[in-house]
Amino acid sequence: MKSAEDLEKWYVRSSYQDFVASEGAPLYEGSALQDLNALELADWKRRGGRVAYTRLANQETLTLQIVEIPPGGELRPEHHMYDVTMLVIKGVGATNVWQPGERPHTVEWHEGALLAIPLNAWHQEFNIAGTEPCRFVMGGNMGEMINHYHNLDFVFNNPYVFSDRYSAEHPDYYMDTPTHWSLRLWETNFIPDVRTFAVEAWQEKGARTSISRLSMASTSLGLHILDVGEGTYATAHRHGAGAHVVCTGGTGYELMYFEEEQDNPRRVPLHPYGVIAPKNAEFHQHFNTGQGPMRQLAFRTAGARYGRGSAYNPRGASQTTDRYGPGFQIDYEKEAPGIRDAYYKELERNGIELRLPPVSQGAS
Repeated sequence: MKSAEDLEKWYVRSSYQDFVASEGAPLYEGSALQDLNALELADWKRRGGRVAYTRLANQETLTLQIVEIPPGGELRPEHHMYDVTMLVIKGVGATNVWQPGERPHTVEWHEGALLAIPLNAWHQEFNIAGTEPCRFVMGGNMGEMINHYHNLDFVFNNPYVFSDRYSAEHPDYYMDTPTHWSLRLWETNFIPDVRTFAVEAWQEKGARTSISRLSMASTSLGLHILDVGEGTYATAHRHGAGAHVVCTGGTGYELMYFEEEQDNPRRVPLHPYGVIAPKNAEFHQHFNTGQGPMRQLAFRTAGARYGRGSAYNPRGASQTTDRYGPGFQIDYEKEAPGIRDAYYKELERNGIELRLPPVSQGAS
């Protein structure tokens, strides 16, 4: 048997973490980041601009890349064998997307825009403002794919062209008119502003709560936009690790806890552009404490279009019958009464008069 020293040299803990270190960039961990616009970034030798990466919820299946371009600047082009969707959190700019030998398609964007990058297509970002930096977040399975192949040349220099996913022959690819496939289910490759995108009532999740699930660029990733109405909080729920929930509008807080911690949950303040990433089987609960709806965009590991052998279910992560099954939630009646009491005190301090329908709490 080899020595512990030999094992240490041979064993690769994470190809993704090695990659981030080679970029000379910060790697942010934990379960929450209070403001993606305030994160410290590092100069990015490979593409220009500035960059940082995440490893939230102690997992590398879904990761974030935070990028900033200086006024009037641009990034060097790249293509890659992982899926990403780009959320603009500050400034204005444009992205060129193209396949080899084809003319680029230019998409202009501003804060709130959501843009899908087709798998392995070339893309390049520009800041078209001359006075202010722009910043955006790339959410996707970069970490998972780098760990899967542990070969950066394959990930970033693979010549294969996925023409079935993107080609200049489809000039309407980035039109901002989405397809409404089913209840709470949409397909589009570009949303000019996620803060104004239509959402549909999700009664199963809670009062005055609405959602739209998104499929973009034929990726294996999923996204959704969630509104929690004024004077409202969503029921506590849990699932596997990987979801990254970014607040895009409004104010509130998140309660996060494991089953044995319900009486002492961790509270995380929410405002644009904070992000929470629950760990595996960690309950989390969205509370709106401001005026108007609080909106969140979630990057998820499971796609809306490409299933795993099951039919689409508009109910989503809100089942109440199997406590240890996926998407289990705790109905209002069964949560600890102190959760609602503390929330109402917060609403009173903020001058919010709306309340939820009364329920008898503490049921087994």
